This record gives sequence, structure tokens and C-alpha cells, in this order.
Amino acid sequence: MGVWSGSFGKLLTPLPDIMSLASAEARIIIGIRVAVASQKAFRDARPFLRERLGSDLAVSRFLIMIESIGGAWPEAVKIGRACCPHTMPDEILLLNMLRHVVEGDRPRFDALTCEMIGDCGRDRIYTDMENFAAVYGTRATGRG
Repeated sequence: MGVWSGSFGKLLTPLPDIMSLASAEARIIIGIRVAVASQKAFRDARPFLRERLGSDLAVSRFLIMIESIGGAWPEAVKIGRACCPHTMPDEILLLNMLRHVVEGDRPRFDALTCEMIGDCGRDRIYTDMENFAAVYGTRATGRG
């Protein structure tokens, strides 16, 4: 096998642009970016997020999920600017984590994060992602 084959070659694979993602996943990436930028600017992201995530309850659970990720991540989560079409490795990792949560595949979720996040942090993130996924995209008007 050549030097550029196997798993090393995967490292050279470009990350997808936001426009190439499923719309539900693109809204999550943009939502994370807007929520973080809004928090830094002392602005309320809820009106923007409500339109994209489907309900007030989804927004509340989304913001809780972001908070638990930020608290457990070993260093600052790297995200792109809201206007940037390119994704960042941490954003793709978060999407993959959420995909495993939606599939109910806890072992694969843990495999993605076990070297950088402790058991308690992983438990909280998994639960918060589960809670968000349960209401994401619904048009319920419940206040969460």
C-alpha cells in the first residue's frame, strides 16, 4: 500500500460545504454559529433559531445542548463564521455525534468522544442531544 492510502488518506479528504449537507444538518451548523456569535455579542439568538429549529422547545433544548458541549469540550469548540460556507472539523464531529444519538448508537457516540470527554460529560451531552433530537423540526408552540 502507498503512503497516501488507508486511513491517512481520509485525513486529506476535504470537509463538506454547508450547502452539500442535508438541510436539517445545515440548519444545526448555522444555528450553532449564530448562537455562539449572539452570545458573544450579548444578543438573543432565539428568534433566529426558532425559525430554523421549529419550536421554542427545540430552541431551549438546542441551547442547553450547546452549553453542555461547551462545558465538556477540552478546549474551545472550533466553529466557522455564520456566513462561511465551509464546515469545520468540530462541526462535523458534532453532527456525527448527533447522528449516532438519533440512531440510538451509544457505543459509536462514545467511540467518537471517549478520548477527549469524560464519562459524565459524555452522558450529559448524549442526553441533551437526545432531548433536542426528540423535538427538532416540530412546529409545536410549547415554551421550553
